[in-house]
Amino acid sequence: MHKAPRRVQTAEPWWVGVDWFFLLLILALLIEGLIAVYSTSVAFAVTRTDKPETYFIKRQLFFTVVGLMGMLTTWRIGYEPFRRRPRFVVGLALGVLVSLFVLLIRNRILGGPGRTLLGASLQPAEFAKVVLILYLAVWLNTRRRQIRDWRWELAYVGAITGVFALLVLLQPDLSAALTIFAIGFMMLLLAGAHPKQLAFTFITGVVVIAVGLPALRWLYPVGVQRITDFWYSLIDPMRVGGHMREAMWAFLRGGWFGVGIGVGKSKFYYLPLPHTDSVFAVIGEEWGLVGTGVVIMTYTLFLWRGLRIAARSPDPIGQLLAAGLVLWITWEAVLNMAGIVGLLPQAGNVMPFFSYGGSNLTAVLTSLGLVLRVAQEAQRRDARYRGESHEILDLRGRDRRRRVSRARGVAASARG
Repeated sequence: MHKAPRRVQTAEPWWVGVDWFFLLLILALLIEGLIAVYSTSVAFAVTRTDKPETYFIKRQLFFTVVGLMGMLTTWRIGYEPFRRRPRFVVGLALGVLVSLFVLLIRNRILGGPGRTLLGASLQPAEFAKVVLILYLAVWLNTRRRQIRDWRWELAYVGAITGVFALLVLLQPDLSAALTIFAIGFMMLLLAGAHPKQLAFTFITGVVVIAVGLPALRWLYPVGVQRITDFWYSLIDPMRVGGHMREAMWAFLRGGWFGVGIGVGKSKFYYLPLPHTDSVFAVIGEEWGLVGTGVVIMTYTLFLWRGLRIAARSPDPIGQLLAAGLVLWITWEAVLNMAGIVGLLPQAGNVMPFFSYGGSNLTAVLTSLGLVLRVAQEAQRRDARYRGESHEILDLRGRDRRRRVSRARGVAASARG
C-alpha cells in the first residue's frame, strides 16, 4: 500500500538575522551603566541613607535580570501579535491608564507619597511611555493613508497623548509628562504628518503650557524653579544654580581622564541625587572627558543603528516602533546630559542605563527586545530575497535516528 509522504517541518535557528552590533551596543550601555550605578550608589547609601552600601546596586542587578528576561520575551514574541490583534495594545494602554489613575487617587485624595506603586518597585509613568509608542505605532499603521486629515487623525493622537500626559502630570511628574508630549509629536513626524499639522501641534502645546503655567507652579514648583534658574543663568552666568555649579566643578576636577572610578568626591555631599539625576556629572569627574566621550559615542552609535534598523524594517509598523523606541531612549539621555552641563533646564529625566531605577531599566530593556525583533525580521527578509536558507529539517519516522539535520538549501545542492 502506498504511504502518503511525510510532512517535513522547518524552522529557522534563533540566531539567524540577529543584529549583533546593536545587541553589543545594548550590552555595552548596560555594563557602563552598572559601573556608574555602583560607584554613585555606594556613596549615596553610606552618606545619606541607613541602607547597606550594596543595597542599590543589588536592586539594580535584580532589575537588570528582570529587564533582560523581558527583552528576551518581547524578542521572542515580536510585534506581529499586536498588529494582528490591536485589542491587545488597547488592553495594555488601559492597564497603564488604570495604574496611573490609581496612583493619582492615592496621591491626591488619600495623601500617599511618591510616583510608585507596590512599595517603590513600580513606576507606571515609565511603562506608559513604551505602551504609548506601541499603541501609536499600531494605530498610525492602520491609519497611515489618512494621517494628513486635520479633523480626525490629529485630534485623536492629541487626545490619546493628552490623557497619558495629564495623568502623569498630576502625579506630579513634569519631566515624564513633557516626554510623553514629545513622544506624540515624534510619532506624528515619523508617520509622515504634514508640516502644517506638526506646526499646529507644536504651537498648541506651547499655548497649553503657557496657559497652564500657574497650575504648574502649584503642581510642580521645583520644576518651574529649575526653568526659572536656567533662564536667569542665560541672562547672567553668575546666577547659575547650585546644582549646575557643582556639576561644572565635577567636570573640571575630572579633566581629560578622570580621577578614577569610585574616587570622585562630588557624589558624597555636593551633588543632589548622584545615582539618578546627577549621574552624568559623576561620570565626568571619575571618567573624565575621554570617558564621557565614550558614553556619548555609545549613545550615538545606538541611535544610528536603531534608526538604520527602522529604515530597513519590512513593514511600516516595524519602522514606527523601532524608530520611536530608539528616539525615546536617546531623547531621555540627551535631556539628562544637556541639563547637567547647562545647555537645557534640568527637567529631571533619568539617563537610561546609567541612572538607578528599576522601572526605567526594565521598560527600556523590554522595549529593545521589539527593536531586535524588527532587525531580525529585516535580515531574514533580505536573506529570503537573496535565495539563502537557514531552515533546519525536522526529520520524522525512520529518519529520526539521524542526529544532525542539514539545511534545506545544502541538501538540495547535494542532490543536484
